[in-house]
Amino acid sequence: EADLDRKFVLPPITFIGGQEKELSLREIIRRLEDVYCQTIGLEYMYINSYEKCNWIRQRFEDPQQKKLEIHDIERAVKRLIRASKFEDYLKKKWSSEKRFGLEGCEVLIPAMKMVIDTAASKGVDTVIMGMPHRGRLNVLANVTRKPLEELFCQFDPKLEPSDVSGTGDVKYHLGTCIERLNRASNTMVKFALVANPSHLEGETNFFVLSDKFV
Repeated sequence: EADLDRKFVLPPITFIGGQEKELSLREIIRRLEDVYCQTIGLEYMYINSYEKCNWIRQRFEDPQQKKLEIHDIERAVKRLIRASKFEDYLKKKWSSEKRFGLEGCEVLIPAMKMVIDTAASKGVDTVIMGMPHRGRLNVLANVTRKPLEELFCQFDPKLEPSDVSGTGDVKYHLGTCIERLNRASNTMVKFALVANPSHLEGETNFFVLSDKFV
């Protein structure tokens, strides 16, 4: 127990100290557990590049990387609320319709939008996304900002197919392409969500494109 309060010089292979060069063993264990024993799994040691491994390690271990400004936290909370309320509305309004909702993973929306904000501030002007069914409607509504009236029309059985924009495919297969203002970077960004006209299972693929590689 006494050894836990001894201080040790941190090796160059870790970034848990931030600007500090040494920490107590107790604090070293606490910080490592906070990074590697929580809700996010991280696997990167298979990468055959010391530089790339360190890039990933620094962004997960450095305490400064986790600090958000108050306005960033407020923006993320608002986006999380929009994502949750969108799912609540669809569930209440069309409870018997197949939706492939995002319940339990609504944090995907503020996470994606934060990535987009950062990319747009670096000069990215086009974002192309490919994803499976689950969460697609929420991404269309809250990430690409496809007009809600177009989405809700997909749930109305009284409308003829000709009255509904799209290909006539089911609502959770549809994609879109929209250009709009990104308020965080104050630049125009084009969003494209690729249609998914099949029953593929897979993780969300997320791509950012720019006129230059960064």
